[in-house]
Amino acid sequence: MLPFAPLFLLLLADVIIQVSSDETNSKQTFEVDYNNKQFLKDGEPFTFVAGEIHYFRVPRFYWRDRLSKLKAAGCNTVTTYVEWSFHEPKEGEFRFDGDHDLIRFLCIAQELNLTAILRPGPYICAEREFGGFPYWLLRINPEMQLRTNDTSYTYYVEKWFNVLFTQIKPLLYGCGGNIIMIQVENEYGSYPINDKNYTIWLKNIMEKHVGNDAVLFTTDGFTTDLLTRGTIPGVFATVDFGPSDEPIEEKFDALLAIQPNGPLVNSELYTGWISYWGRPRAETETQALVNTIVAFLQNNVSFSMYMFHGGTNFGFTAGSGSEETYLADITSYDYDAPVSEAGDLTPKYIAIRDAIMKSLNKSSDLTIPIAKKKGDYGEVKLHPVCSCFSCPIALSFCL
Repeated sequence: MLPFAPLFLLLLADVIIQVSSDETNSKQTFEVDYNNKQFLKDGEPFTFVAGEIHYFRVPRFYWRDRLSKLKAAGCNTVTTYVEWSFHEPKEGEFRFDGDHDLIRFLCIAQELNLTAILRPGPYICAEREFGGFPYWLLRINPEMQLRTNDTSYTYYVEKWFNVLFTQIKPLLYGCGGNIIMIQVENEYGSYPINDKNYTIWLKNIMEKHVGNDAVLFTTDGFTTDLLTRGTIPGVFATVDFGPSDEPIEEKFDALLAIQPNGPLVNSELYTGWISYWGRPRAETETQALVNTIVAFLQNNVSFSMYMFHGGTNFGFTAGSGSEETYLADITSYDYDAPVSEAGDLTPKYIAIRDAIMKSLNKSSDLTIPIAKKKGDYGEVKLHPVCSCFSCPIALSFCL
């Protein structure tokens, strides 16, 4: 039997090579085709129609409901920030359970055949307290230079990313998951300090974790100054802006001057705006938004609606505005979004859904009620107990 051993080994090697070849060919791929100015998903042209929903602003019980409404509107992608302070409320204590279960949120999206875009910051803004940074960073070093190459800052960013990317690695598109893109930092061109060493360091850290399994990108305002300050060599650049009656080409002029090839992307197409304490509720006009969406779809521009469903700033997580005077955001993050804070479909939702379906020549097979039943909890009577300066619980927060 010995003379046949080499033949057996050759056949076995051929089988191993064939299996390896099949696995390589079957691997999911998502990439930027710069030459033809498009995305390629598994080798086929792809334009994403996305909406932003923040899992940390929506109780876990409602995740499937909100994502289903996103899908029913004609979207194929969900976008979300990842809030560092939400997952590491105390140094070294990480939470990915319950309402913190980012992985479950992404898995529900994948079950609904939605791809995902992740925006992990580490600074996210998002009108969140401290921009999503955990408070304890400044307790460790009150002089810490955030969003720079200050090693007292980058040390903790790297520790956090080591934990986060270990969690999401199986859900990267190239690993069989649904995460197609990951944002590096957030609108860095708008930050007064412009540390290129920091953004390049951050890109390298993310590349180490992501490899070719998802596309890294930046988001900045659409002006030349903001893009020049915010873009990173070797990272795909996108812009953000609200609905406009101007030709969309003009909004991308500065981007095309910096990045002449590749698909055009608006990573934050504003559907509404933030409401502040003491000011009228922010409301935005629908028709201009619909017109912009139709123009995008007619020109193969990928976009993400910010917000599609705003949700709620639970506890003390609401941030503030960026004017010269302090503007505190309210607890509600309704944002005049297509899906209201309560999860109801608004006239804006219907208009957007109809425009997307008509432009893409498709129809929705999901039937969703306009409004959900609400509970009636009656009156809640409040009585003064103590002042902020005499209450033991309040004092404990100040110490």
